[in-house]
Amino acid sequence: MFSQFPPILAASDAGPSLAEQAVAHVLPHALHSEPLFSMSVGSESLNIPSLGVYEGQYHFFITNHLVMTAVTAIVVLATFIYVAMRIRVGGEGLESFRTKGRIGQLFETVLTFIREEVARPNLHGLTDKYIGYIWTVFFFVLFANLLGLVPIGYFLQALTQDPDFSHWGGTATGNLSLNVMLAIGSFVAILYIGIREIGAKAFFAHFNPIGWDDPKMLVIGLPLYLLEWMGLLIKCVVLAMRLFGTMMAGHLVIASFVLLIFTAAKVSPSLGFGVEIAVLIGGIALTLLELFICFLQAFIFTFLTVLFISTAVAHHGDHDHDAHEDPFDHDRQMDIDNIISPDRLSPAVKH
Repeated sequence: MFSQFPPILAASDAGPSLAEQAVAHVLPHALHSEPLFSMSVGSESLNIPSLGVYEGQYHFFITNHLVMTAVTAIVVLATFIYVAMRIRVGGEGLESFRTKGRIGQLFETVLTFIREEVARPNLHGLTDKYIGYIWTVFFFVLFANLLGLVPIGYFLQALTQDPDFSHWGGTATGNLSLNVMLAIGSFVAILYIGIREIGAKAFFAHFNPIGWDDPKMLVIGLPLYLLEWMGLLIKCVVLAMRLFGTMMAGHLVIASFVLLIFTAAKVSPSLGFGVEIAVLIGGIALTLLELFICFLQAFIFTFLTVLFISTAVAHHGDHDHDAHEDPFDHDRQMDIDNIISPDRLSPAVKH
């Protein structure tokens, strides 16, 4: 039914080695043998396998990562429709305001944490205005990461006894294309929120911290202006690369550990059995570590997005703040910062 599931990055015709099998585990694979459509993008000498370009022709396939992106979006929508129903006010008295069910309470706690401990310390009064986008980014990345840990393809292979199903599933955020689109979304959010909140003139002006009033400073101002824009672009590129590299690396490490069994079995069946036990224990530990990384990477992506947005709405010429404002004031710190106050670090550190 589905023939061969060709990987987007093609392996050699001689048959994949163990190393190639480990790499193929995390690559996007087409779920059908013939492209849905093709188009010419250059000369016949142009080959970019990572983009699906062969001999100047771009071939579009539905890949496992593309399917998992759609699945992630559906799961996020379904989850929060359910959670919204559990949080919705209903009934009489104080009990009507109580979130129903442990799942609803769990998600409400996470939502509150992202709003109060990630967004509000950076966006302050703008938090509630843009928290919807921030929540969406966090949970989309988180769900994509977690769904990638579910061995969907191997379950289907076990049920159908068809090895062609082994490449179904996968981690959508292990695909650079998706991460680039998420980074572009963050870039657009930075531009949109910055221009909307402080105005186009002030937004574009703050990329030149020395101003445009003195013609003699243009020699310095113009390069600084370009560097500031390059810095913003690089920040968004790093968002995509960090998420892509971390999620792909985790799966590569686990796949490499599993392939150690087959390498050892070629030497001796008993050695392969012994390595299998060690790999099983190590694989469980690595999977738990990767589960933690799924949450960590979603948090980092969201936190950096919020941080970049906050720098966009902070005008360099804004002097309305109090010069004597305490940077360690309770309202300006996260909970962990309030627990570990500066004066506890050393007797020499005082407010």
